[in-house]
Amino acid sequence: MRYKIIDVYLQQNVKRYIAKCLKPQSPQFIVIESSRTLCKELDIIDVDHQSAQATWATGEKIALCILASSDSFDKIYTLDA
Repeated sequence: MRYKIIDVYLQQNVKRYIAKCLKPQSPQFIVIESSRTLCKELDIIDVDHQSAQATWATGEKIALCILASSDSFDKIYTLDA
């Protein structure tokens, strides 16, 4: 599934990214950590939830960790609190 980075925030000095699915599928939102710097509103990533791997839309692999997922945007922030 393709996701677009829609927000970036710091949690314990680590950048975390919120991404929204580009199609109406579940989960609609995910929170990820990545060693790569992702750009809000620009980067689109392909996420395979079964293998927990992702690539940029260009096909370049990126290491990431999916921390949370939800169909509701307001629940994303409370899952990590």
